[in-house]
Amino acid sequence: MNNTEFGKKLKELRKSKGYTQQALAEKAEIDEKHLSRVENGKYFPSFATLNKLLNALGVTLNEVGIQLEQAEIHKNPLYSKALQILNSAKDDNELLCYIECLKAVQKALRLK
Repeated sequence: MNNTEFGKKLKELRKSKGYTQQALAEKAEIDEKHLSRVENGKYFPSFATLNKLLNALGVTLNEVGIQLEQAEIHKNPLYSKALQILNSAKDDNELLCYIECLKAVQKALRLK
């Protein structure tokens, strides 16, 4: 599913639930301009934003057209291990710490 298709589906769901962009953005605690850009296909939301939107609309990934069983799965065992570590985070603070560490390492590798 590309950004445009997702945006159209999200907009349809929002309207079917009777929300304006402003009302959905407030309920999902995201910026209204960002929601507009997602609906117009300019951006695909981050996982955190996607989760907020799904919860605010009371819908599932399947209902917005995202089929996890069709997602490409990375075959590298190190990739799986990294995901296990991220999934083991006890709270958002720990997850944020992992992400910041990954960003720092990524930046350092680019400088070499």
